[in-house]
Amino acid sequence: MNRRSTVRIAAALAFVFAAPAAFAHAQLEKATPAVGGAVTSPAEIRLKFSEGVEPHFSGVALTAEGGAAVPLGKPSVDPADKSVLIVKVGKTLPPGVYTVTWRAVSVDTHHTQGDFQFTVTP
Repeated sequence: MNRRSTVRIAAALAFVFAAPAAFAHAQLEKATPAVGGAVTSPAEIRLKFSEGVEPHFSGVALTAEGGAAVPLGKPSVDPADKSVLIVKVGKTLPPGVYTVTWRAVSVDTHHTQGDFQFTVTP
């Protein structure tokens, strides 16, 4: 194998291994309340992503079992960790199953979305 072939192979391998990082998106890693968890009425919803998110372009919606929207505050990020999106819950939640629907725009402008449920216990 000559020097030119070695350089080409090394460059190709570098591109292949660097590509996943270049195309990364903010993936949900953890939620409070936990995905599928049971809690008393939460004061806020905290979503931890795999990378920093832009609160002005990200959003969270909360709906009760019957589909009624629950009022939430404006999204913000934790000052100590820009990958944590926080929304305040506007009222005490009665017992039941709730659905969190989120969309996140990462600092590199890629967007992701998803949803999960949690249960509020008496």
